[in-house]
Amino acid sequence: MNLTWHIVKKDLRALKWPLLLWIALIIAKLGVGVVLLNADGTEGLDWFNKMSGLAQVLSAFEFVSFVLTAAIIQQDLLVGTTAFWMTRPISGARLLRAKLIGIGLVFIVAPVLVTLPWWLGCHYGISEIGWAVTETVAAQAIAVLLGLLWSVVTDGFARFLMWTLVTLFATPMLTAIIAYYASRHLGSFQPELVSTRFLLVLLLSIGGIFVVVVHQFLTRNIGRSIAIIAGTVGLIVLTGAFWPWSWNVESRFYSYLIRQAQGEWPAGAEPPGLAFKLQSAEFSGRKDRPASLIASYQVEGLTAMQGLMPVQSEYTLRWPDGTSATGRSWGRSGLADMMSAHALSGGNDSGKAAALAGSVNFTSAMPAPTMAKVRSSASSYTLPARFRLMRFESVTRVPLEPGTWSVHDSQGERLAHAEKEGPQLLVTFIRHMPSLWVDNAGGGQLAGTGDYSQYFLVNRTRGAVDRGTSTDYRLTRIASVGISWRTMSFLAIPRPPKGSVLDAINALNEAELVKVTFAEQARFSHELKLGPEEIAQANP
Repeated sequence: MNLTWHIVKKDLRALKWPLLLWIALIIAKLGVGVVLLNADGTEGLDWFNKMSGLAQVLSAFEFVSFVLTAAIIQQDLLVGTTAFWMTRPISGARLLRAKLIGIGLVFIVAPVLVTLPWWLGCHYGISEIGWAVTETVAAQAIAVLLGLLWSVVTDGFARFLMWTLVTLFATPMLTAIIAYYASRHLGSFQPELVSTRFLLVLLLSIGGIFVVVVHQFLTRNIGRSIAIIAGTVGLIVLTGAFWPWSWNVESRFYSYLIRQAQGEWPAGAEPPGLAFKLQSAEFSGRKDRPASLIASYQVEGLTAMQGLMPVQSEYTLRWPDGTSATGRSWGRSGLADMMSAHALSGGNDSGKAAALAGSVNFTSAMPAPTMAKVRSSASSYTLPARFRLMRFESVTRVPLEPGTWSVHDSQGERLAHAEKEGPQLLVTFIRHMPSLWVDNAGGGQLAGTGDYSQYFLVNRTRGAVDRGTSTDYRLTRIASVGISWRTMSFLAIPRPPKGSVLDAINALNEAELVKVTFAEQARFSHELKLGPEEIAQANP
C-alpha cells in the first residue's frame, strides 16, 4: 500500500500547479456567486448577465479535468515498453489502483470540499447537500471518463486530444444522421424511445470505457483495446439509431419522483369537514395529439384564513378491458387571489377571501397514444391528489430600503433595491434556492417548503391592491444553487388613463408594500375520481 500512495503523491507533485489552477477556477466561480448574492440591486441586468456569463465560462473550464485526467494517467504510459514503472515491481492492477485514487482525490473529493462552504452558506440541509454532492460527482465523472478512454491507449497528449475530439464529435453526429434517415423510413419521432436510446448509449459508453481501461492496465494489449473501443462505438451508433423498444424511461423517472414525495403526505390525514365537488371536466388538445384533462373542483369546509396548495401527483386511467395508464398531474388553487384579499384587508377575515378559498383544478397531461384510447373507449380516472393546507399567518409592512436576508429552510430572499419611478414602484429582489437536477427534472421541489409568501402594493384608501408585474428577470445556476434577480413593477391604482399620471403618483405615495405569508398547517391526500361517463362527456 505504501507503494500505491507513493505513486499517488508522485503524480500530484508533478501536476500540482495545473491542479491548483483548476481548483482556483472552482473557487472563482463560487466567488461570482457570493458577489451576485451581495449585489445592491442598482448594478442592472447587463451586469448580472455578465457575471452570470462569467460563472458559466468558469464552470465550462472545470471540464478541462478530462485533460488533467489524461495527464495523471500518462505520467506512467501504458503504451510501449520503455515506461519507467515497468522496470519496477509494480503490477498493472497496482498502478490502476493508484491512478484511480489520485483521480478520485482531485476530481471527486476536492470539488466537494471546496464547494461545501458555499452550500452551507446558502443554508442547504443534509438532503440538499447529499443531492448536490451526487450531481457534482456525476458531472466530474463524465469528464474523468472522457479523459480515461484514449489516455490509456495513446503515448502522448497530442494523440490523446485528437482522438478524444474525433470520438466526441464524430460519434454523436454519425448517430444523429443515421437516426434521422432511419426515422424517415421506419417510423415517427417518439420522445420516450429517444430517452431509452440515450440511456442505453450512456450505459454502453460507461461499460466500454471501464472495460478498455481495466483491460489496458492489466494486459497492455493496445490492439485488443482499440478493437474494444471500435466495437463499443459501433454498438453506440447502432443503438442510438435503431434500438426499437421503449422502456418508458421518462415516465418511470417521473413516477419514481412522485412516489418518493408521497412519503411526505401521511395517509388518512385529511382535515375533517372538507368536501370536493366537481365543477367541470374537459380535455384540451386536438385529435391524435397529446392533450390534457382539466378537472375543476369547489372545496367546501375551508375557512377564510385557509387555502389549499396542490402538489404534483400521479393519475391512473383504467379501461373496462383491464388495461391502465398513468401520468403526471399538477394543480392550481385560489391561494394567490386569497393573498390579495388578505393584503387589502390587513389580514382580517373577508368575504372575498372566503369565496376564493375553495377553488382548485388539476391538469393531467396525456400522451397521444393514451388520448387515442380515451377517445375510442371511455375509462375511469383516479387521482390521489396531494395538498398542503395553508393558513394565513401575517401581513407585514416592508420598508422600501435594502433589507437583510429572509431565510426559510434552504431558500432565501432579500429586497436589494426600491425606487419610485413616476406612477410605479420598482422593487428588485435577489433570491437563492436549490437548483438540483432531480428537482428540475421532477418539476420543482415536490415536497415543498413550510411557508409561502408574496409581496403586494396596497392602497387601502382607494381599495386597490397590486401583486406586481415582473419587468426584469434573470436566473443563473452556480454549483447547484439557483440565484435569481427579479425587478417587480407595482402600481397603487390600475394603470391610469392618459392625463391622470399625477393622480397615480399621489396614489403611489399613499400606498405601502406588504408581504403576505401563509404557513403550512397540514398535509393530506384526497382521492379524486371521474367515472367513464364523465370522461366521455369531457371528450371534445
